[in-house]
Amino acid sequence: MRLGAALLLAALPLWGANNDARFFDERVAPILEKRCLPCHNDQLKNGDISFENRASLLHGGPHGPAIVPGHPESSFLMNALRHEGEIQMPPGPQLPSKEISLLRQWIKRGAIWGSRLRK
Repeated sequence: MRLGAALLLAALPLWGANNDARFFDERVAPILEKRCLPCHNDQLKNGDISFENRASLLHGGPHGPAIVPGHPESSFLMNALRHEGEIQMPPGPQLPSKEISLLRQWIKRGAIWGSRLRK
């Protein structure tokens, strides 16, 4: 009984990470692909940021990190998406609130990357 409980407790972090990666692949990656990658990719790197990989978002550009895992309020991306300041992304109309909420939730959950985009 104790061995089973110990194995279950040891597996919980893996289950959570897999769940977060699936959340990225199914909910977040489609938003990034549609809304961000046309301008922020490895070839164009508008704002010195590519949304093709997590490392670029963590490093960020001239305004600092685009994402701070676990802290959406400290993530430049969230300010830009809410059109709160000089930099407003995407240009033109603001993203639907549902998409902004999903991106906020992803960052709050640690901005775990899945397999749909490059790591």
